[in-house]
Amino acid sequence: MAKNIAKSKTSATATVLDQKKARFVSKDTRDNEFKKNLKEPPIKPEKPLVLADAKKEKKKSKDKKTTKKENNSYLHRFWKAISSKAKSTIIKKTRVFKNKPESFIFSHKHFRKNPLKSILEEILRIVIGLRFIGNIRNSKEGMLKLKITATLAFMIFMIFAIHRIPTTYQKAYAVLLNGSVVGYVKDKTEAQKLFSNLKEEISSKLRTDEFVFQNKPQLKEIPPGQYKSTSLDDLKNTIIEKGVVLVKRYALFVNSKAYMVFENSQIPQKVLLKLKSVYYKNEAASARFLEKVEIKPVYVKPSVFVATEDQALTKIMFGKDEVIEYTIKEGDTLWDLARKYDISVDDIFASNPGLSEKIMPGQKIKLSKMTPLINVVLEKEVEFEDILPKQVKVIKSENYYTTQTIVKQEGKDGRAKIKAKIVYMNGLEYDRKILSQQILQRPVDRIVVVGTKKPPRYFATGRFSYPVWGLLTSRFGYRGREFHEGIDLAVPWGSNVYAADGGVVEFAGWSGGYGKLIIINHQNGYQTYYGHLSRFLVNPGQKVAKGQLIAKSGSTGRSTGPHLHFEVRKNGVPQNPLRYLR
Repeated sequence: MAKNIAKSKTSATATVLDQKKARFVSKDTRDNEFKKNLKEPPIKPEKPLVLADAKKEKKKSKDKKTTKKENNSYLHRFWKAISSKAKSTIIKKTRVFKNKPESFIFSHKHFRKNPLKSILEEILRIVIGLRFIGNIRNSKEGMLKLKITATLAFMIFMIFAIHRIPTTYQKAYAVLLNGSVVGYVKDKTEAQKLFSNLKEEISSKLRTDEFVFQNKPQLKEIPPGQYKSTSLDDLKNTIIEKGVVLVKRYALFVNSKAYMVFENSQIPQKVLLKLKSVYYKNEAASARFLEKVEIKPVYVKPSVFVATEDQALTKIMFGKDEVIEYTIKEGDTLWDLARKYDISVDDIFASNPGLSEKIMPGQKIKLSKMTPLINVVLEKEVEFEDILPKQVKVIKSENYYTTQTIVKQEGKDGRAKIKAKIVYMNGLEYDRKILSQQILQRPVDRIVVVGTKKPPRYFATGRFSYPVWGLLTSRFGYRGREFHEGIDLAVPWGSNVYAADGGVVEFAGWSGGYGKLIIINHQNGYQTYYGHLSRFLVNPGQKVAKGQLIAKSGSTGRSTGPHLHFEVRKNGVPQNPLRYLR
């Protein structure tokens, strides 16, 4: 009876399977092979049930029921039919699973273990199965299509999502300036693009490819999660602003100190050649610089002033202030110092705020003078004829007064052929060294007889003494546009005025800007003038001796205060009184 029950169950199952099978049988001859694959495998006769195995059989029957349901599903039969045909092709084309056993790919047990492999496997199933969807004729066809389409859309979405993983989870780089982060780039390709844009913009703006950053930007690899999206334009502007761009220029160094910056190295070279030509023209090639002069490349900010040829030449020739600290000595005056150092008295006052005309020995003052930045030297040997000056021989005689000098023999200069080494600096002779000398004509001495007999008091001695004791307030020479023909000595009103030397009073009266004036003729070619007097003590034609009281000081004529205007004239020509006063 058990056999009959089994047979009935088997035949019922076969009937149901045949019905379901018939729904998928294609009328087309191309599906014959598919029909064969759908045939039920031969059913082996079941063994009779034993009582001992009742419980086991009951459990197995439940498992078989579930398995049969699964086996009877369309997808199961569909996959079983396709897998035998497509297995070899799929294995060849799917490189991802080439190291796995075939059973792993087509096993339902491993479907969930590896998501990526499961996704690819499911896509292959769906793509291969789409060609057979047209054969489905049951009521579940729409639902199946919907499931396949939804699954395929989900797979495409997953692939797109994986491809678009946020950059915060990718490896990136931070851009550093002076150790601080100023932005981020996704990868080195983006970094190269950033630096390329930087170079292009700076080169276009500064019109040069030769530049560096004072704070050089650096890349630092950062772990996933620290990346923050940064605009390349904003990052580029930040680097330009904070990185401090330095452009390549060329500086002129004098004694290792930089003085001027040029756009290229050719400009300072032209300036130095032009400087030599200014002083020596055709001999410029033989000239050299006294100082150590170098042209070196430097990197500076674009805002640094760049000199032109003319500006540089002017600066080199006249552009350096030389300051000298001078200690006043006995007898020094500001006018003597100005003449000695070839500067004006106004320059001395400008360099020494608060300085007055009254200076004292031991006092220190600053003397500032414009000197060349670079001195050009030329040395050369020359041969020339030069004068050998005559010697002066003095003979004393009691037959003449001490104020008399008689030339007994005029004398004559000699001539010599000289070979010398001359050193020129900035076009002027700086030093001369005699190498050899050949006398062509010997000089003849000049003989002068000087008297030793004491003259009368009113005779001129040839030496002048100070007419008053006062402060020197104005010197001989130009005062602005006006030429001052004597010196001014400040004294109180009514001070005594003495004759500077013996002679005859030639004039005593009023004379324009001099006011009250006395002129003494010393009868040796010299005259002395005493101006701005308040009172006369001598008359015209009167003989006076050296040191005799002749007048009282005042402020008559063109005068701003009480003082004495004193002049010395030789043959009518004004002389500097300070050269004669003792």
